[in-house]
Amino acid sequence: MRVSRFEALDAWRGICAVIVVVFHFVAMVPSSLERSLFIRNGYLFVDFFFVLSGFVLCHSYRGKIAGLGDIKRFAIRRFGRVWPLHAVVLGGFVAAVAWIDRLPHPAVLSITPNGGAYSLDALLPSFLLLNAMGLTPQGTVWNGPAWSIGAEFYVYLLFAMLLVIASRRLMLAGLVLSMAALMLGYWWAPALMNATWDYGFIRCIASFFGGVVAYHVYEISGERSLARATLWEAGAAALVIGFVINASDGADAVSVLSLAAPLVFGAAVVVFAGEHGLLSLLLKARPFKALGRYSFSIYMIHMPLLVMLCYGLWTEGYETKAFGISGARPWLGSADLILVDFVLAVIVIAAASHRFIELPARQAFNRIAEGGLVQRWTGRGRLAYD
Repeated sequence: MRVSRFEALDAWRGICAVIVVVFHFVAMVPSSLERSLFIRNGYLFVDFFFVLSGFVLCHSYRGKIAGLGDIKRFAIRRFGRVWPLHAVVLGGFVAAVAWIDRLPHPAVLSITPNGGAYSLDALLPSFLLLNAMGLTPQGTVWNGPAWSIGAEFYVYLLFAMLLVIASRRLMLAGLVLSMAALMLGYWWAPALMNATWDYGFIRCIASFFGGVVAYHVYEISGERSLARATLWEAGAAALVIGFVINASDGADAVSVLSLAAPLVFGAAVVVFAGEHGLLSLLLKARPFKALGRYSFSIYMIHMPLLVMLCYGLWTEGYETKAFGISGARPWLGSADLILVDFVLAVIVIAAASHRFIELPARQAFNRIAEGGLVQRWTGRGRLAYD
């Protein structure tokens, strides 16, 4: 029996978002987890996001975009899904850094005309979601994780155009695009599957269309008994963990094995989409469902909050990897406890941003697009995946 919404996959979004938060925390604050290869390679879970997006959007939109009008309405809906929160977080972060610049602060937190992590010339490309196209100098990041949102939005448009011109050969077209992007990444991207501001668009194509292919595989997969499905899910989880551990020696030492991310994550998505095993049942529990709902907010807000945390530690004289040492207290003995508190705080704030920013903005943009795809596809005026 096929489902209208993949609740286990929603939970995976939340899990991936939390892993990315921990990955960035460990990269910026001394922690015992920095010895864990699984955490140090947590950047790969961004590709899990991409695969999931390709999978669920293929589920929701395949066969339902037939012309330019449909593409326009689709683009409005997707823009409303990703840009408003991005814009609010970026604006708030700019204001926070500008305020910090009036106080004692590490040099890396200075706003500059060009160059540096917080340069004015990087604002417009980021605002326009062009922050994964190699248009800004290396290191001009502002809200670093937002590169993936920029890459994904333009891949959405590519996907919509593909639905119009190759709807009957979508799996083949998706496979060709994914393989071509992986080859381009191998030849051009020095960081392979850790490409971000420069070749992030190509990386996103590889994993997103890997998700499109995965959906077609899911369609022809059969149902499994509880015991058999549980074994498959345990095997898929083990495959993901083993792959992530062995794909590199941290974000700065990525191996060619990382290029297998679309295949590995696509296989895991196919297995968990069936929702027949005990692990899927666990993922449908309320805490995991909540993480899934808040996953986009978790992903978008955590880096500015982490920068603010590191600045606070810096002002108190503690050592961080982000800003070094400002005083005589180089050791932070309770960093792992701070990590737990930080993750919980991010989730709570993400719940608020989901309620007061994401949902209202999404509804507003959906109203702009209404009368097209939404009402024509469903009698209730909404899709399984907005």
